[in-house]
Amino acid sequence: FFENFFENLERGWRSQGVAMPSAGEEATGDLGASRAKKSCLSKEKCERGPKGKICSKRSREEAKFPRSLKDIVKAFHQSYEQIVSVSLERYYKEELPGLEYCLKRDSQMFDYTIRGGQCFRGVLVVSATLELLGQKGIYPTKTRMQQIMCVAWALEVLQAAFLVADDIMDESHTRRGKACWHKVDHVHAYNDVFKLEHFAFYLLKSHLDKKDFVAIQEIFRGIILKTTFGQGLDLEYSSQIKSFSVNWDAQLVRKRLSMESYLKIVAYKTSYYTFHLPLNAALCLAENTIDKKKKTFQNSTGRKCTLSENKEEENEFDQKTWISRIGLELGQYFQVQDDFLDVYGNPKQTGKIGTDIEQKKLTWLMATAVAKADSKTLKELFAPSEDYVASVKDIFKKLELRKEYLRYESNICKQIRGWVDKAESVLPSKTILVILEKIHSSRIKKEDTEKEE
Repeated sequence: FFENFFENLERGWRSQGVAMPSAGEEATGDLGASRAKKSCLSKEKCERGPKGKICSKRSREEAKFPRSLKDIVKAFHQSYEQIVSVSLERYYKEELPGLEYCLKRDSQMFDYTIRGGQCFRGVLVVSATLELLGQKGIYPTKTRMQQIMCVAWALEVLQAAFLVADDIMDESHTRRGKACWHKVDHVHAYNDVFKLEHFAFYLLKSHLDKKDFVAIQEIFRGIILKTTFGQGLDLEYSSQIKSFSVNWDAQLVRKRLSMESYLKIVAYKTSYYTFHLPLNAALCLAENTIDKKKKTFQNSTGRKCTLSENKEEENEFDQKTWISRIGLELGQYFQVQDDFLDVYGNPKQTGKIGTDIEQKKLTWLMATAVAKADSKTLKELFAPSEDYVASVKDIFKKLELRKEYLRYESNICKQIRGWVDKAESVLPSKTILVILEKIHSSRIKKEDTEKEE
């Protein structure tokens, strides 16, 4: 698989006028004149681009990111068997001798819980890593490509563990258009959460060298701990909402169920592992790849410099700070949209039946309603009724929360695009903007516009 995938990447890079390395080395921007003649389509079109990279005038910018996201998505899904399935089989053979008869059941569980979604977290790792490397004129070897894919799939395995656990706690019915895993196998589902989580680290350890593994697993473990506490916050605030229906205290409701409280839940439960983790993993992979490349290359002035030169730019736009900031903001937008679609989405398109109101979750819609409602409406929002879900939806409609959401969406998209514009030189900006557009278009595709006129 990786032989074919790398050959396809090579063809894409060559079509952009980027010289490729010989076997066993990585392409860099330090390209000699003889190789430039081979790599460019015509001598007249050749020129030395930023950081010494040689390419045609027409494709100089595109050479930084020569692959479409569609191609990366396709390649990523095709690599599942090569990385996840083969690794599971190897684990059974090496670590669980004599228990091979259990492999079929666990393979089916892995397929059911991991596959079927968009896998955009994993795709984000691959796409962002390639773009960050491309900005430095470095393109990965076949071995490095497999390691990048491994980190991406480890994140998707971890995501599967989170989803199974979340569905159990929320008593959800459907996920990705099919029954939640705990509805399929109630007995083993709880233990499967632990299997999936720990297998993610087995994937990392079995594919990465020591330096990569230590750095990546530290990122993973830090985010897992934050996410666990975030899930705890989500459950705690749900309990508080339930208690307010019995012990009413308007002042306490507005204080505890505020937008500030909601944003804390979102940051720890969703944002860190959904965008902060993949973007920081990509940055780590890119930095370690660059560190391994000892060669220097000619910059645009012809003066030799290291791959990480231009300190002035790095100081002004600190890479980790910007990536963390944008990752958390993307995560907030993603979760707010998920809250919105839980109520206003079409289940046929979202793949799940909304249960947030029934489970009394502190969502963006609930926090906004608490802030907007007058005293009478606020009490009605928590009052028990025969059809509590319909009653809450009527209040949301009265408060025009659909319009509030559309206003929020417009503002946050504008803010993220502005940040990307400002720090474009140190970000995987094209990847981020494509993901932003995917999130936005997802709402349009999945929203049930017939529910409210």
